[in-house]
Amino acid sequence: MKKINDPEKLKHLIRINRIDTYFQDADLPFELYVFDRGEFLNNELDPFDYFSFVVSGTIRILNIRDDGSSYQLASGSGFSVLGDLEFGSGTLSPYLVEIVRKTYCVSLPLKKCRQKLENDPVFLRMILQSLSQKLEAVTAAAAVPKNLSERLIHYMQYECEDQTLKAVEKSAARLLCSKRQLLRILKQMCEEGRIKKTGKGTYVLLEKD
Repeated sequence: MKKINDPEKLKHLIRINRIDTYFQDADLPFELYVFDRGEFLNNELDPFDYFSFVVSGTIRILNIRDDGSSYQLASGSGFSVLGDLEFGSGTLSPYLVEIVRKTYCVSLPLKKCRQKLENDPVFLRMILQSLSQKLEAVTAAAAVPKNLSERLIHYMQYECEDQTLKAVEKSAARLLCSKRQLLRILKQMCEEGRIKKTGKGTYVLLEKD
């Protein structure tokens, strides 16, 4: 991790990502950081102490089991919010945020502005919306059948635009399986006539309720 002391670059990233619109008063001590592949964002910027906006790059969120093993909960590129759960609950995060591709992050050190944010209705509304979206995603995932083939059908039917899967690696992360597992089940379901491959890494659902 490296802190970037470039006020103009920081101002530019805040503006193009509309970060200032998430606050009633955006006169806040924003800081800019860059992370390299393989680093863990929350080892450097603990979400309990920093509220962060990922403005570019790719991250993946890992959950650590009691035995020390891990599995991927989610992954994403571009803009995302980190620290909403910790800010809302006041508890430490059980997750690791791994950098997959060089990532830039606009962060707020909460020691300098927590009290102001706790009384900012615009910011609190954004927190509520962000947590609601994450709760909906978790609830939807919990309701999906455990069988991978049925999870895949559910995912394509309700989460993929035009019921078409276009990103195998991203979809594997969403389905909590490996890319190899997903490719194997996609091949099997193509042979069964439940889905159809329409291009490289692209599959359309044929089976509909």
